[in-house]
Amino acid sequence: MEFSLTLAIILVLAVAIIYIVGKYSKERELRVKLKRAENEIKKHVEDLENLLSFLLGIHESGAATKGIVEVDQLAKLIVTSGTRLLRTGIGSLMLVNKETNMLEIVAAKGLPEEVVNNTHIPLGQGIAGKVVEEGEPILCENIETDKRFFRQSNEKYTSKSFISVPLKVQNRVIGVLNVNNKELRQKFDEKDLRLLTILADQSAMTVENAELYKHMQDTYLGTIQTLARAIDAKDPYTKGHSDRVTRYTVKVAKEMNLSEKAVRNIEYAALIHDIGKIGIRETILAKKGKLSQTEYEIVKMHPLIGESIITPVKFLNGIAPLILYHHEHFDGKGYLEGLRGESIPLGARIISVADAFDAMTSDRPYRKALTKEEARGELEKESGKRFDPEVIKAFLKVLEREEMGKEGL
Repeated sequence: MEFSLTLAIILVLAVAIIYIVGKYSKERELRVKLKRAENEIKKHVEDLENLLSFLLGIHESGAATKGIVEVDQLAKLIVTSGTRLLRTGIGSLMLVNKETNMLEIVAAKGLPEEVVNNTHIPLGQGIAGKVVEEGEPILCENIETDKRFFRQSNEKYTSKSFISVPLKVQNRVIGVLNVNNKELRQKFDEKDLRLLTILADQSAMTVENAELYKHMQDTYLGTIQTLARAIDAKDPYTKGHSDRVTRYTVKVAKEMNLSEKAVRNIEYAALIHDIGKIGIRETILAKKGKLSQTEYEIVKMHPLIGESIITPVKFLNGIAPLILYHHEHFDGKGYLEGLRGESIPLGARIISVADAFDAMTSDRPYRKALTKEEARGELEKESGKRFDPEVIKAFLKVLEREEMGKEGL
């Protein structure tokens, strides 16, 4: 009887132990599952945050490039966006040069200047060349072993993982966007490839439009330049005047450390500063003797005529005031409006000096050309009167370098 009771107790204890152990095992298994689920949720949240960050970055990139029509500036913004969004140290935007049919770097981050300037990849060669040829993105896990990689550039990359995606416009590839050197030297994955492709797709049409706009600018400017030279050619005494004034103004603008955009606008304005003379009778422009007061008043209208020609051309709007005011004097005694001092646009003040210097050092029907030394004296005498003293200082420095043989005008 006692044996049977003891056995029953043992059986009950065994069942209890089995139940407790089973319950503990299930709880442990559940905790493991919960921990795994928690980690997966954290990963999904992180992925969602990264995706949201990327989408916000794409939106900011689109907003930043809105209204930009300069290809170089646009390309820099695209590379900056690509490297920031994918957290990489190296990035480049390459476009197809239609004349050479080769890929060239138009903007880059993290690459030596010599690589940017000297990289010319034939279509179909290297990873970037194959992306253009095939129109499909490439994720390269190891550029050291991938035979498609352009060997000339190998030593410039410190990370093995590399992505190149095409910029497509209506199934036509106009260039590629590349990234390399992901933070902590991680490898790129398919997600990175898809995200960079989104940025490239958004950027392609913007770049294409900017290139078309630049081509339109060059074509229109070339037409106006031809007109300006045709006006110069009407009078043998002024032949080449616009080209010489342009060279002077560009050097002076750079001497004054003006921005690249300001220098370009001044260059354009100087090139066509006398375009308004197209509206002046040739008999007046080519007259050998001194102009009558009436004739002089007619000639004085050429800045206004020039401005009226340029103003309708949207991309030249910024230079119209430089053309209109290039005969204003620093002391307010010029024409057409009698502007004074800094109320005259700086570009117009620079053109005024260059225009006067070239006129003084060129033969005219009514006098022989002055020497450069004589013309320098006239500029110094009129500093603060007809001309801006700061522009005169810069112009004289340019002349000094010319005389010392460091550069020529």
